[in-house]
This record gives sequence, structure tokens and C-alpha cells, in this order.
Amino acid sequence: MSTSVGSERIRRGWLDVVQAGPALVQGHRLVKTIPRLQEATGPKKGLADACGTGGTPCRLLVIGESTVAGTGAPTHALALTGQLAEGLSVRRHRPVAWEAQGANGATLERIGSEVLVRVQHPDPDIVVLVAGANDAMAGRTPAHWGGDLRRILAAFLDPGRPREIVVAGVPPFRFFPALPVPLNEFLERRASRLDAVSARVCTELGLAFVSFADDPPLGDAFFAADRFHPSVEGYGHWAAFLLDALKDPRPDPA
Repeated sequence: MSTSVGSERIRRGWLDVVQAGPALVQGHRLVKTIPRLQEATGPKKGLADACGTGGTPCRLLVIGESTVAGTGAPTHALALTGQLAEGLSVRRHRPVAWEAQGANGATLERIGSEVLVRVQHPDPDIVVLVAGANDAMAGRTPAHWGGDLRRILAAFLDPGRPREIVVAGVPPFRFFPALPVPLNEFLERRASRLDAVSARVCTELGLAFVSFADDPPLGDAFFAADRFHPSVEGYGHWAAFLLDALKDPRPDPA
């Protein structure tokens, strides 16, 4: 370990100790005051055919927490999954049959035990996992996170079935208007530890990991009324970010 890395770990550990008390107080206050937004309504699956090409659709499954449940958007078609499917259809010039399975407040452990069993089409071509915010807020340890992550990914890993799998990083808490200082900084450090585990696991398994740590500051238009979940515009921003991790397939040889 380099001296600079060791010093950074010491600094972060010291900040955790100093900010833990104030962050806990702010967190309890936030739970009581933040508006409760509903999950997106309407069908949890649909078809995006942006180019009108028809044909056999690509099957997209997005699983995860409240952002996959579409909290902050009126319908799933306008939330993360629907907008990701629309962008994917445009980029690949083919229909995309999408399914969104998420739950408000879900940790990765709950996603593995409760959300996965709701999947209606268990043989997707593309899987996107969006989780981590609730685990960071709950203080889930990196070790537990890594175990839960491996168990969920194992449900889709099959040497005989090529499949694109993307793991999304935790959103940048420091830009959330609803989170005061030092709560936002405290949660972001927790999230960065979970992201580090996700990056290692994805590298080991040959999967794509999308970090939001370097995403530019999120403006007011990104957020819904609770100033915590994305708005329709925010989901579009996030979908575009994830879309870049889905590489265009190589054309079939002539």
C-alpha cells in the first residue's frame, strides 16, 4: 500500500468518526421530513421500437431499488427502465422488450430474496442491476455487500448463455439537495466502499461496472419533488449514462 493511499484511508476513517454523530441526527430528521413519493404506475414491462424495425426484440431486465421502481416518475415508460430501453432501441436499431423489477427501500439482500422472484421473463439478453443507496444508508458492510452481489449475479451467469450484465454504481450523494452536510459526505464515503467491491467483482467476472463518482454535478431538474429521487429528466440522464456501458454488438460477418 502506498503512503498516499494509507493516508487517505486514515483521513476517511477519521472523518467517519467525527461525522457519525451529526450524520445520524440528520438522517433521523430526514426520515421524518422528506416527502414520500409513490412508485411509478402502469405496466412494469413494455416494448420500445424506436425505429419501427419490428422483428425479434432484445430482452432487457432492470432490477434494483426505488429508482428501478420508478419513484419520482409517473410511469415506468418514463422512468429509468423505459428510457433505457428506448435509447437502446435507437442505438441498436431493433425492438427492446423491457421489464422493471424494483422496490422502494430495497437493499441488495432484499433484492436477492424478494425482487428476483418477481421476474416474469427469466431469460433476459441484458441485465442491469441498480442498487446501493439503501445499503449505504443502512451501513451495510463491504463484505456483506460483496456476498449479496455475487449471489444475485450468479442467477444470470451461464457459460452456455451469452448475456450482457451491467452493475450500476451508487449515485453521488454529495449532489443530492435533500441531504445536508455532513450527511451527504458521510454516505458518499460509505457508497464508495461498496462501489470498490462492485468494481472488483465485475472485473473478476468480466462484467461492466458503471461508476457515477465522476458524473458532473446534478442540477435541480435532475430531481423529483423530494429532492432525492430522480425526475423524468433525471432518469433520462441516468439512462444515457448507463447506455454507454452497453457496447454495440459486432455486426454479423457477411
